Amino acid sequence: MTPIAGIAASGLRAASLGMQAAVHNIANLATPDAARQGVALSSQVMGGVSATVVEVPVDPAAPVEDVAAMLTYEAMAGANLFVLKVADQALGGLLDISA
Repeated sequence: MTPIAGIAASGLRAASLGMQAAVHNIANLATPDAARQGVALSSQVMGGVSATVVEVPVDPAAPVEDVAAMLTYEAMAGANLFVLKVADQALGGLLDISA
């Protein structure tokens, strides 16, 4: 896997984890003891992003924030998928030239 594809793949995994946390929060709105989840993102030494699910405090505006987070993570996933697609096309073009 090329470095750019690895970076995009890590971003895609982070977006997926963020979407899962937001969906968890929305699904458990009516559950009184359910812990809210968030995602902590950090950069990796060799490039890319690391994502970890963390517990976040209860917030009255949480449902609005969760919907906004879902839209953000959807855009993040789309951008990383685009990078993977372009990297794949570029690699295919290079293989066609060298063949």
